[in-house]
Amino acid sequence: MAWHPFRNIGLKLLALLLGTLLWFAVSGHQIERRISVPVTYRNVPANLELTGDQTDRVIVHVRGDDRVVSELTEGSIRVTVDLAGSRPGGNIITLRTDQVVAPGRVEVLQVEPGTVRVTLERVGQMPVPVSPSVDGAPAPGYVVSRVVSDPATVLIAGPESRLKEGIRAITERVAIDGEDDRVVEEVSVGVEDAQLRVVSPRTVRVTVEIVPEQAGETDADSAADGEADGTGAPDIGAQ
Repeated sequence: MAWHPFRNIGLKLLALLLGTLLWFAVSGHQIERRISVPVTYRNVPANLELTGDQTDRVIVHVRGDDRVVSELTEGSIRVTVDLAGSRPGGNIITLRTDQVVAPGRVEVLQVEPGTVRVTLERVGQMPVPVSPSVDGAPAPGYVVSRVVSDPATVLIAGPESRLKEGIRAITERVAIDGEDDRVVEEVSVGVEDAQLRVVSPRTVRVTVEIVPEQAGETDADSAADGEADGTGAPDIGAQ
């Protein structure tokens, strides 16, 4: 059979063109990029807690199609560090490229720095007094005679080194502006130290006793008793 190289030449050229376009579409132009990405930690051993001194971001060096790499956004890539088996104190963790979660068409070349230091502490608990927060001022001729939290203490938890004497739990502000009678509210409780947290209860009932001014003067002893029973001095402020 005779060979006819130019038979159906149009179809052959079209197939070649389509193949070339497909190759460019698949391969594209490869570029490299260094991206700052967040670090997440998982599998923290039981009864241990991060102190908050760990590395939160690292630089990841990636390569891939220019369109894919240029469109990477915050959250597209992240580094996940497994803390299983870590011990109390300082831990040096090696960062490997296989710890990087990235889109399928992106190749991870390197992580900088190559290691992170993670400090873990044992978790402790302790009861602390509740300091109710009161906002505003009573109606003219009236005063606050006593502020009580029920319960008067809550249990907090966190790294043992952060649990010290003098810590107090603070409530959401209870508004008393213009009030001339008792105010009772159920409010949330928190701790100023971000590494500590309230375990239980997370809400308390705050009662603000408001009385006529003359009666308030005679009730000074009652207010003193409120401090003595562990309710603490109220945080009163006007906006």
